[in-house]
Amino acid sequence: MKEPGSKLSLVKIMLFSLACITIFVAVALICGLLTSWIPGIALRIAVREVVLRAPLTIMALHFFATKVIRNYHPDQIYGKVKFRSLSKWAAFAFILPVATGISYYLLALIIPIHHSAPLGTDKKISLLITWVSLSIAAGLTEEVLFRGHLFMIFAARYSKVTAVVIASLIFGLVHITMLTAFSVADILTVIAGGSVAGLMFALIYLYSKVIWYAAVVHVVWDIFFIGKITAIAATQAEANQIIFPFRLT
Repeated sequence: MKEPGSKLSLVKIMLFSLACITIFVAVALICGLLTSWIPGIALRIAVREVVLRAPLTIMALHFFATKVIRNYHPDQIYGKVKFRSLSKWAAFAFILPVATGISYYLLALIIPIHHSAPLGTDKKISLLITWVSLSIAAGLTEEVLFRGHLFMIFAARYSKVTAVVIASLIFGLVHITMLTAFSVADILTVIAGGSVAGLMFALIYLYSKVIWYAAVVHVVWDIFFIGKITAIAATQAEANQIIFPFRLT
């Protein structure tokens, strides 16, 4: 058994990293199958993401790190949550995207789009539940994976700075799967944006030493920028499926 804190070989780093990502994807697929029978998209996604995927992913990665990697204990990742600090990071989490959105609006970089067809209350509630659920699961699981386990794996061989850069770059790369168009510009934009966001979350984690604070910021960030609650629309048809749509000028 490898002693905690000992240096991992490059081969083990690659294998352990790949295994963690595989666990992450496998749990998501299994949870999708387990909830496929639930009627209603919003309810199905809420159960799948919040009730099943988030806790099962965290537990599976914890088990793998404890029983297989053994180079660190997962408790090192989580940290101790303090209500006052949590409140501060929650406030920061909301201020950051709101300030970004207001700045873009005041600089006339974005303008709101009016719906050409009414977006009913039921549809709005469904979109809200769906994207809040997806954001909660993404924020929790991705922080535990990228800023948690992958960071600890890379830090077992490299400096913290290098570990952060590698984990953030991988975080940016995996977001290519979200693309619907694969031009060079689209790919580079997603990688750069994802890597910068990953770096921001990593700095929060390194500063606070509590993964859940980074997760809170990540959750709120995704609610504002990833889903269909507030979003940039390229077409009117797309805008009609977003609660608060904007377009870039």
